[in-house]
Amino acid sequence: MALLIASIPGLGLAVEELNSSESRAAMGKLLKDYIGLYSKESLARWKELFHPSAVIMFPSDDGAITVRSVEEFYQRQQNFFAQRTSVSERLENVQIAEGRRMSRVLADFVFIADDVEKRGKLGLHLVEGNDGWEIVGVVFSYDKP
Repeated sequence: MALLIASIPGLGLAVEELNSSESRAAMGKLLKDYIGLYSKESLARWKELFHPSAVIMFPSDDGAITVRSVEEFYQRQQNFFAQRTSVSERLENVQIAEGRRMSRVLADFVFIADDVEKRGKLGLHLVEGNDGWEIVGVVFSYDKP
């Protein structure tokens, strides 16, 4: 589509690569850090992966949609870690759809707390700004038990 638009006379659009290999590597590091920094000891560094205005949403069992700010989400994560012996998460079946300086990540996740696994789906929206890639939106839901 970009080549088609760029070839229309008079539009003067330049075709640019969606994301350079350096940019893709930085995006990959963000995704690794999203999982790797998700621990009690590095949770403050994990929070830095999010844009300060990011929104986190998930459907609740009663059909409502819960919306949290980064601060609210982070506080709940801190509280959860304080009540558990071990907490971790892993991503499976990761799919990345790229745009110019933005990406959408879809994945299955396995959330493990005190050796109990819960599976679900995760959607992340990432944007590359002057300070690098940041998470600007998170949507997740747990699978039915």
